[in-house]
Parts: sequence; C-alpha cells; structure tokens
Amino acid sequence: MIHGLSSELERILAAGNSAPSGENCQPWRFVVRPGLSEIEIHLLPERDQSPYSWGQRASYLANGAAIENMAIAASSEGYRTEVRYFPREEDEWHVATLALAKDPTIKPDALASFIGTRVSNRKVYEKKPLAREERAAFLDAAANGYGEFALTEAPADVERLGRVGSTNEEVMLANHLLHSFFFSHVNWTEAEDREKKVGFYIKTLELPPPAEAMFKLFRHWTIMRIFNALGFNRLVAKQNAAVNAAASAMGALMLAETDPLDFVKAGRTIERLWLTATALGLSLQPLTGILFFKLKLDAGEHAVFSPVQQKRISDAYQDVARIFSADGKHIAFMVRLGRGAAPSAQAIRFPLAEVVDIPSK
Repeated sequence: MIHGLSSELERILAAGNSAPSGENCQPWRFVVRPGLSEIEIHLLPERDQSPYSWGQRASYLANGAAIENMAIAASSEGYRTEVRYFPREEDEWHVATLALAKDPTIKPDALASFIGTRVSNRKVYEKKPLAREERAAFLDAAANGYGEFALTEAPADVERLGRVGSTNEEVMLANHLLHSFFFSHVNWTEAEDREKKVGFYIKTLELPPPAEAMFKLFRHWTIMRIFNALGFNRLVAKQNAAVNAAASAMGALMLAETDPLDFVKAGRTIERLWLTATALGLSLQPLTGILFFKLKLDAGEHAVFSPVQQKRISDAYQDVARIFSADGKHIAFMVRLGRGAAPSAQAIRFPLAEVVDIPSK
C-alpha cells in the first residue's frame, strides 16, 4: 500500500494506471492533493518520444483512457466524479483534475470488473459475425461517448481495412527513423520487459516461432534494407493484412477537431468501447499507425516520409475515410474486433508508487 492512501483510492488510481498507451509508454502521473478528494492527471511528454505521436495526441488519448478507468472504478467505490479538463490554461500537461465525492445514490459501473482484464490482442481472430446483442452493446457504448463511431462488418470493407492497417508495417520497415524507434522498443525477454516496463514484449506481437527468430535480424537496419530491396516489407504487410482481415468487424472513431481536449475525450470513449468488448468476451486490437502518420502529414511534417510513403499513407487514409463516410472528420482511432484466443503475454505497468505523488501541501 502507498502511505497515506486508502485502499479504495489505491484501487481507483490502479485502474487509471491500467489504461492502454502507445508502445506501453504510460505517459501519466497522478497527483493526490491533501484531503484526498482530488486526483490530478498530468501527461508526461518525456515518456512519449514516438515519431508516431504528433503533438502528443497519442498520449492525450492514453490519459483520456486513464481518466475513464478512474471514473468507472470510482463508481464501484461509491464515489461520484467530476472531471475538470485542463484546469490551468498555462499548463498543457495538466490534462484534468478528477474530483471525488461520496454519494450513496451512485450506481457502480458494470465495466469496473473488466479494467484489469482488458488487453490488446494481436492474435488471428475467428472469422465469425458479431451477434446482434454484441453489436448493439458496442454501439450503445459508443453512442454515449465523444465523437462519432462507425462499425462495418461487410467482408469487403473488413478486408480492405485490414490492408490499410498493415500499411503501418510496410512504411515502418522501410523507414529508417520509424524502424529504429520500433526496434528500440522491442523487449526480447521477459526479464528485459520486467526491467524496462515500457515497449513491446516480443511475445505480445504474436509472431510464429520462425518469424520471431528472424525478427531479431531485422532490428539491424543494414540487414533490413537488403530484405526490403527484395520486397520483404510488402510481404510482411500482406501477411499482417490477412491477420487483420480475420475479424468480425472494423470500427473507427471520428472527431470534428484534433485539439488536445478532443483526443482526451476520445480516449475516454475508446477505453469504454474496449472495456465493453472485454465484457462481451471479444478481442480488440488498435490499428492506428496510419492515422497518426496522417496527422503528421497534415501538420506539415513531411520530412519523416519519402514521397512514395507519403502517397501510400494518404491513399490508405482516404480508403478509411471512404469506408466510414468520414465527411471531413478526422479518423482518430481504428480497431479490429472479433473472437481470439487469449494473448500470449500482456504489457506490464510501473508500480503504482512510481506514478503517484502525494504532496505535503
């Protein structure tokens, strides 16, 4: 236990610490002020130096997911919550303050018990349609959230979106900066993963044994360049596209604006959808690389990508926009949804004591 915190407040904070984040970077710090009635959520930009994350938008999503988890967990502890977003205008990293008040009339959120079991699952899913009740529950969760959510189960759309999702690997493996970043965040052993606590544990990538062995060679850019000259990055993308397409459905969350607050609120919606999928016994995997690449291009950061890569990114994004009828909205998040066996491993977290501050004043 953390000195000075009640067990119920620890459970609320632990729920926030269980939120998903890009590369499992966990870009948050929680500050509990004297009186223990408010939790401040602070974004840690130094934790997220990813070339994917333009303007820390991926980390704003992650912080939004942490807020949603804490609000859900608080309800099961008998607290009503009020969220004040960006309470200090001069501090862009103070994402929100969560005020807690005991309320005997509050109803526990049914999703609270699934916070600890929510995972990203990269395994091949069963190609089986969603049940009507599953579809309705998922769409109901989206209807009460932020942004506009769309779901498609049309086989042709799912297949095309599977290829779009795999454009991430096609571009990443052929781009020196992205390649170096990705492989620097792969943890090759369980011991390394426990030590670093950030990045991708190799087992979570769900590679078959021969591919896992080859993967260690590909971390060397000189070797990767040779393989790419033979079209290897496109081969990997094709294989991943087939995995992506083995899904019951694809979904996308669209936003009218791309400000930090929009992404924080979107993060809350995404986490609620993810927990709903978990409650339904469904697996979910984000397919967001191409969407964050598009954000960089829209912001004028073209130098990261070659002209050919820029066109591949733009064309892939337009496919997503067309399928989901985005109508000028920004597509902030895309997921594949289905039924899969339990993942081989899960991301670990920093101990709660390392992400919580309790100032004396």
